[in-house]
Amino acid sequence: MIIACFIVKAGVEMMIETLNDIIGKREDAETSQELKRIICEEEAVLGAYDVTIFNYGPNKNYASVHIELPDNLSVDDVDKITRRIQVNVFRRTGIVLTGIGVYSYNTSDDEAARMRNAIQKTVLTHDWALQMHGFYADTEKKTLRFDVVLSFDVERKEALTILYGEISALYPDYEILIVPDVDIAD
Repeated sequence: MIIACFIVKAGVEMMIETLNDIIGKREDAETSQELKRIICEEEAVLGAYDVTIFNYGPNKNYASVHIELPDNLSVDDVDKITRRIQVNVFRRTGIVLTGIGVYSYNTSDDEAARMRNAIQKTVLTHDWALQMHGFYADTEKKTLRFDVVLSFDVERKEALTILYGEISALYPDYEILIVPDVDIAD
């Protein structure tokens, strides 16, 4: 009887492992944090977000990430930075970065910096808002955009309704774009 229990337990564990390989599983937080740390070693990078890691078998890991860079860089500068990041990540982890998205960061607008602080303070008063990033305000065109990482404890539609209401009350003349993210890697 005891031997039968061990056999059944081993069979269930093998089945779970196989299913995880087929349908995918969340990457461990350590790998995601290591990627972010390596990426943020690049001087111009202000932050790394939205890491998604895909595992296609042993030593076949691919990932995508968003990075935040100053808004005064040229496309050539961005290209050089992203290529250095790809090479550095691969050399140190064996992970191939298949895509690097870029958020621009206001560098020369004090009003935008004040707006960022006020909006971040408002957003993070909610327990279900885990992080805000990718913030950019165009004070001339009256637009602002940012991402908010939402916990699984809140419905996305409900969270966005609340945030749009609060941010619109702070900046009624602005067109606002909030992109909801989920915490899939950390």
